Amino acid sequence: MKPMQTLFAAAALVAFAGAVQAEPRQVTISADLTCPVSDPQLFEIVLKRQPGVISVDVSFKEQKVVVIYDADITNPRTLADALIEIGLGDMLSDNPMIEEAAPVPKP
Repeated sequence: MKPMQTLFAAAALVAFAGAVQAEPRQVTISADLTCPVSDPQLFEIVLKRQPGVISVDVSFKEQKVVVIYDADITNPRTLADALIEIGLGDMLSDNPMIEEAAPVPKP
């Protein structure tokens, strides 16, 4: 019985080690944050409520919203759809999103 338990434990370890998690991704969303109806805080609130969103940084000065998210759970299209759904779609620029790897956090 002992060799069988060892075999199952080894199989479980290999399966666990083989599971690859996606690296966090970053998307920069360009938006007109000067528009009277586009409250920058609203962008942050809506995006932070989306499953898989790790962080949201709104820059009024640079007119952009930077979102770090788990690519296994969400994607830029879903995030944009969440903004469009509540009426913020008109605030997005013509070429609203640039996706890239998320920066590695400093220890």
